Amino acid sequence: MEQRQSEDSTPDSLVPLPNSSVDIEATQPTASAPVEPTAQPAPAENTPANPREGGRRGQPRREFTQGDNNGRDNRQNGRHDMVQKDSRPQRDNGRRSDDTRDQQTRETNQRPAQNQRTGDRQANRERDANSQEPRNREQASQARETDKQEPRNREQSGRDRENGNPENRQRESRQRDASVNESDDQASRADRDGGQPGDNRLVIGISMGDYNGIGPEVILKALQYNRLQKLCTPVIYGSMRIMNRYRNLLDMKDWNLNGAPSISQISHKMTNVITCWPDQQQEIQPGQVTPEAGQAAFACLQRAVDDLKEGKIDALVTAPINKYNIQSEEFKFPGHTEYLAEQFGVADNLMFMVSEQLRVGVVTGHVPLGRVRQNVTRERILQKLNLMMQSLKQDFGIEKPKIAVLGLNPHAGEEGLLGNEEQDIIKPLLNDLRNKGQLVFGPYPADGFFGTRSYGKFDAVLAMYHDQGLIPFKSIAFEEGVNFTAGMPAVRTSPDHGTAYDIAGKNLADETSMMQAIYTAIDVARQRKEYAELAANALK
Repeated sequence: MEQRQSEDSTPDSLVPLPNSSVDIEATQPTASAPVEPTAQPAPAENTPANPREGGRRGQPRREFTQGDNNGRDNRQNGRHDMVQKDSRPQRDNGRRSDDTRDQQTRETNQRPAQNQRTGDRQANRERDANSQEPRNREQASQARETDKQEPRNREQSGRDRENGNPENRQRESRQRDASVNESDDQASRADRDGGQPGDNRLVIGISMGDYNGIGPEVILKALQYNRLQKLCTPVIYGSMRIMNRYRNLLDMKDWNLNGAPSISQISHKMTNVITCWPDQQQEIQPGQVTPEAGQAAFACLQRAVDDLKEGKIDALVTAPINKYNIQSEEFKFPGHTEYLAEQFGVADNLMFMVSEQLRVGVVTGHVPLGRVRQNVTRERILQKLNLMMQSLKQDFGIEKPKIAVLGLNPHAGEEGLLGNEEQDIIKPLLNDLRNKGQLVFGPYPADGFFGTRSYGKFDAVLAMYHDQGLIPFKSIAFEEGVNFTAGMPAVRTSPDHGTAYDIAGKNLADETSMMQAIYTAIDVARQRKEYAELAANALK
């Protein structure tokens, strides 16, 4: 089956998308179904006694809408509709038969009783509707409350359902629901036993980020949901004074936070805050870039990473930082990812953007565009593919991952006309990997690949450089996207947005991405433990 292509199409010699056949029958126009006859409305109480005025058998005459000009013209011209024509009594040789006259007389006599029963039925329906209205309002209120408490369950668009991986998503949802139920029981036992959590209740650290940005706001908004609190024990690395300031700003005064001097003194019944620097009276200036906010952001990150390396927390979620004001003698990195790699002694890692719809990794991360080409080598692409393959297995539970690889040049090089990297580097590497049994396909032109939503056929996509992968990712999943660092011994996630100074302190920030980052950290941490147990017991 030929794949539909646009003007900027993939060359015929490239590997076609798997399962890319088009259902032609689904695109053919189908004959319209026969129209069911519309039921006649019930007679009203004021139905006239004259059959010619009221229609056949005393039913009300068809009403025309204001825009039904054709019907009005027909009535004016004497061309009555079928109801009027059928309402004429039957005649026999110009005379009404006695049987017809007698039948009409009986119907006329029965009409008052029928009208009375019709009025009774209408009154009963009105009483039922009035009694049902409070229940409907109550159900609507409950539905709104459920949507507020469970924003992860909001209905996705038709395109998301088409392109998602329903099998994996349903399995993850069932696992999370089972974990919630198990965590409920463990949380109850923990409350009775002095607050000691069960083995399934993870401790998730959250670094505050730049306090003049939206970090504190989205953290507090995300942690207000009960379901999240049942799955983990949250520990905010920040400042108790600053978090209380934002708590009052967001009108969360009834929601108390627990100030803990260290990770060993946290409470498993509440959201904890560890103050990470001498809490002097710094002035909070939402929307402003200040050196004090950068220093505080690094202090929070450093304290959280220390606890993460010692295994005192199960995963780390990092709120957005400003890459400019955080720079110091101790932090000379372009972002969180590079700092964490240095702290854990990891030679290489993968910036992996994940959401319910797609996962995207990049070969060259925070690299200037002018240096991208020299970093796109066979060895580096192979390195990133191996990291992605391993992460999909151990972090997301996909046994046989299927990966799409994008080209570097426009139109994937157009068979060498627009560049040779696809012909010389990418395509030979993918052929070698497929010969070894790995499901890697490409190289695909980025514009056509995302434009036709072909990412829905794969478990992940490897882009050659930062913007090639992140622009379409954020266009598709901006509010719920998560930045996950694959290839590290510890679990770290982050929302896919920045400090958003323009809306900081205005109670306008959307917490969905932060909440998804916490959920992803929980899911990946649990999946890694399960993967390690299966690997350790493989021969038992």
